Amino acid sequence: MNSAETKLLFPESFDEYVADEAEVRGYFGSVQVELPDGCRYPVVFFDPIRLQQDLKEEVAHGVPFIAEPGMIVVPDVTLDNMEKAVAKLYREGFFSSLRPIQP
Repeated sequence: MNSAETKLLFPESFDEYVADEAEVRGYFGSVQVELPDGCRYPVVFFDPIRLQQDLKEEVAHGVPFIAEPGMIVVPDVTLDNMEKAVAKLYREGFFSSLRPIQP
């Protein structure tokens, strides 16, 4: 679960079954990214189909948008895609504009 620079931190219950369920659902929350300096940031992963479904549901309830802190959209919510996304976002400075979780 590590790239050379970042680490994804999952709940203790995260296993192969949970990973498969996240891919099927197109969503996984309760994830933190730990950077080399030890700072941690909450993130949530969506695939485009799930994001579209959730937006449609919000609009149906009168909310014309969807927003989540630390939202990352990937083609499929797989461990590989999540790791690649946070590694690239880190290299591009994405996390420097976010507030880390307080210890």
